[in-house]
Amino acid sequence: MKPKLKIFENFSHSILPHEALYLSKLANFQDEGKREIFNKVIHNALHPENIQEFDDTIDKRKYHYIKSWIEDKLYIIDVDKIGNWLLEFKRKLFLDLITPKDEKEMLEFVKTYHKIGFNFQNLYEIMKEYRSYLMIRLRFEDHQVISQFLEKFREAYKKSRDIQEKLYQATIDITEQYTSKNRFPIYWERWLTKVFMTPDINGSNRYKAFILLAFLYNTAGNEKKLQHIFDHIDQFFSHGEMYCRRLLYNYYSSRVLLYSKQNDLKNAIYYGKLSIRQENEDTLMYVNTLASMYFRANAISEAKDLLENYISYYENSHNYYRKITFVSNQLRVFTELRQFQKAENIAKYFLNKYEDEILQYRMHYFFTFYTHLLLHSEKYGEILNLEKKYKLIMNESQRKIKPDYIPNLLWSISLAQYMENQISKEHLIEKISKTIADVKLTKTNANFLRITASHLSQNLPQLTSVFKSYLT
Repeated sequence: MKPKLKIFENFSHSILPHEALYLSKLANFQDEGKREIFNKVIHNALHPENIQEFDDTIDKRKYHYIKSWIEDKLYIIDVDKIGNWLLEFKRKLFLDLITPKDEKEMLEFVKTYHKIGFNFQNLYEIMKEYRSYLMIRLRFEDHQVISQFLEKFREAYKKSRDIQEKLYQATIDITEQYTSKNRFPIYWERWLTKVFMTPDINGSNRYKAFILLAFLYNTAGNEKKLQHIFDHIDQFFSHGEMYCRRLLYNYYSSRVLLYSKQNDLKNAIYYGKLSIRQENEDTLMYVNTLASMYFRANAISEAKDLLENYISYYENSHNYYRKITFVSNQLRVFTELRQFQKAENIAKYFLNKYEDEILQYRMHYFFTFYTHLLLHSEKYGEILNLEKKYKLIMNESQRKIKPDYIPNLLWSISLAQYMENQISKEHLIEKISKTIADVKLTKTNANFLRITASHLSQNLPQLTSVFKSYLT
């Protein structure tokens, strides 16, 4: 990094790929120096593996100009910036702190409002309050402007509010059926697709529909439809629609899931790294997703460094699902690094503190890696105690309907039973051979099945041939 250009180079590094694609459609710089600077910003955002150095002999004022130009172009389409502006207007309105400048900006915004935007619903609700504010002050002309706006968009607002309520019901149905391990509610698919693809629906509702569709297709293993909606949202972002960095980071994390389905780990890790650039309440979720990609790529050191760097997000999170996932990933890292005692200390402490939450949110995930750890440290009796206390096999059997189902706990517990002389070798092999037939091999679970097979075979080498016949 060149000292003279450190600030600009840091700024350039922060530009996201879809920001670069959008900006490239707007630029028409006649000045050669500005054009060179801008083109390198765009190139570096789109090709981080082939960074082009900036020329420090170019006038620094041109760097400042390009930085300001980019910031201005992104600011005016940033739905979060607009949303914050609306919320600040609402705050001032309620506290009677509104200024003539605030009102002038809002009235001009409303007068020129023609296309339903991302924050339409918030805007409409604030304008209802503002209309009353104007009437009580006998400002009839301005009151008329706001009243005309409210009447013009009255039906659109009603539709937006109804869609919001229905989206919430869809969210309840989809998440409840996911956590209860029932079949996924595909009947929501058609309606969600319509919401996502309809231009005159506010962007907030459209993006929520996209998130639910992505969740639905990902958990159902429908890679083709997942690719289809990602191609659409990709185009929206590239043209500056529904833009803000918060949504882009969320999208990049979702994109990881798509590449995961396609077993494209290089792109999955690339987008995973993009997703954790910004720190927000979802960062821990993005970290967990990226960690899972590192595991699949057998990049254990990278996974370890990632988890260590983001430990504070785990400690400060109140989302138990994400906390359990994070700790389970820690167990996986330390098991792979053969730091068994450290992993056991973490597992026992966490289970003692969050037993109810583990059983409610991520029982199978946590105990899969806990039992793998205990197999490696040859503590078979502890595995059997866990089965006796938590009925792990019975709970795991409810997951058979899942497309990526693997009976990890059944196999680990059965192996522990054999090692403790509770069942014969023949019985163990028969049990694994029989239940492996229930596994539907997919791009997503094939690698994990190989890892599971390797773990189990370390304790009983004869199991290698059982899994090999299925995996080949």
